[in-house]
Amino acid sequence: MRSWLKWGLPLAVVVLLCAAGGGVYLARYVYRDAQAQQQRQPNPLAAPVTSPLGIVYTPDAVAHPDHQAVLALLDQHFDSINKADYDRWKDTVVPAKWQELPRDEWLRDYDTTHDSEWTVQRIDPGPDDSLLVMLTFRSNQGIEDAPPQLPATCVIWNVVYPLVPDDGTSSGLRLDTSKLPNSALLRRC
Repeated sequence: MRSWLKWGLPLAVVVLLCAAGGGVYLARYVYRDAQAQQQRQPNPLAAPVTSPLGIVYTPDAVAHPDHQAVLALLDQHFDSINKADYDRWKDTVVPAKWQELPRDEWLRDYDTTHDSEWTVQRIDPGPDDSLLVMLTFRSNQGIEDAPPQLPATCVIWNVVYPLVPDDGTSSGLRLDTSKLPNSALLRRC
């Protein structure tokens, strides 16, 4: 019995100390992960936000720190399309897009277009400080202005708009819509 006390008691103390230390470490690790997960998740009770133009931002989109800049850019972009204002539209897209679509061609392509019923589902980080905006909206247009892959007067768009940083704009962002053919799903209304 005395030999057990000689080696058993210190061993039991070491095991208990290791268990307590491991428990503290595990609790910190689990708590840190739970806290990080909670910070990534938007508040499920938060309400969606609607921009002045009427674009609805889900709570998930509102939780992104650049949501105000995205809101300003998308309001200007879609308002300029609906009002056939080429110069305002030009300020919302990368130069390659307006070089591809000079004023006369843009006015001809968008002269009957009216976009509405927008919902921004998510705003995610993209490569090289860009953002990816998951958006659905409705476009009504004459059949001659319909997308070539879906000649219809009413189209529901599901798109991922890449937004690139640009200090020359009021929002600090521009749409890189030249990449849309690979990131758009279309269906008739």
